[in-house]
Amino acid sequence: MKKRWIGTVALAAGLALAAGCGSGDKSGGGATPSARKLYWVQWMKGHPVHQLTQIAFREGCRKLGYACEIVGTDGADIAGTIALAEQVLSKGDCAGMVVWTGNPAYNPLIARLGKAGVPVMLPHFLMPEGSVPGATGVIGCDPEDYAREAAREIGKAIGGKGAVAVTLGSFNTTENSVAAAFAGAMKELYPQVRVLPPTEEGFDAPKAIGKAVSLLQANPDVVAALSTTGGGPTTWAGAQKETGRKIVAVGMDYTRVNLDLVQEGRVYAVIGQPLWEESFGAAELLDKAIRGEKTPWLTKLPAPFITKDKIAPYTVILDQVDAALKK
Repeated sequence: MKKRWIGTVALAAGLALAAGCGSGDKSGGGATPSARKLYWVQWMKGHPVHQLTQIAFREGCRKLGYACEIVGTDGADIAGTIALAEQVLSKGDCAGMVVWTGNPAYNPLIARLGKAGVPVMLPHFLMPEGSVPGATGVIGCDPEDYAREAAREIGKAIGGKGAVAVTLGSFNTTENSVAAAFAGAMKELYPQVRVLPPTEEGFDAPKAIGKAVSLLQANPDVVAALSTTGGGPTTWAGAQKETGRKIVAVGMDYTRVNLDLVQEGRVYAVIGQPLWEESFGAAELLDKAIRGEKTPWLTKLPAPFITKDKIAPYTVILDQVDAALKK
């Protein structure tokens, strides 16, 4: 599965991403009238992780012959993002929509889209079938799977002793389940390890570092940390620098800055959520739904634990994406 994923990303990254979501090549079978679009709804549009997902979605749209548009706020404003998405319904050109949810506040919007006959895919945040009325399906990795793997790897790295801090970008469905699964697995595998209650680090880097510093100062037995958000590697690298403490820090996502931190030894590992594949795949699944094909509720993808000796394939992928964006 991993080889297939890397191959898919490398192939997609080598294409002309900078062209965005034009009419594109319709050889993928998803040709639609030029006035029809696929929409990507996501708050914090400029976040590096979110930008990667948007690029992948745009490339999926381009390959399949759809126009597309990114809708959302620059900041962490769910209500504002939903309001912008609501306006899409009145435009009459929405063939399908992807909603980066993770919060039940989006559910009324998704229900309205479903009633309007608009297919809706939910990437990244896996939810039980029937729990989000109007949604067509979900695609992403299982957070509990990678949480358990993180517990195994971190516990092994610290010799099964000490305390582990857990920080979240926000309290949401996915990050909450990661924190719970991690604590449960650690208790089972390494019962002598103390797992601290989850702390919300937020999305402002200086504030997040400050919170991590406070955790280290208040808990001298902390020897490791797990962050469930893409900014976590920066958070814990900064906290180690400010306190002079060296811990086994693990965060999310293979962004350039995060891989650099792993390469430099300032972060032990990152969990490679399949950001590209779930976003590119969401466009593919929407295309199938639009064309009347039956799609599964759940499309499950892997999320590898990326240590320093395993980052090379992901660095190559990011190099190819950067090169394509400069064209």
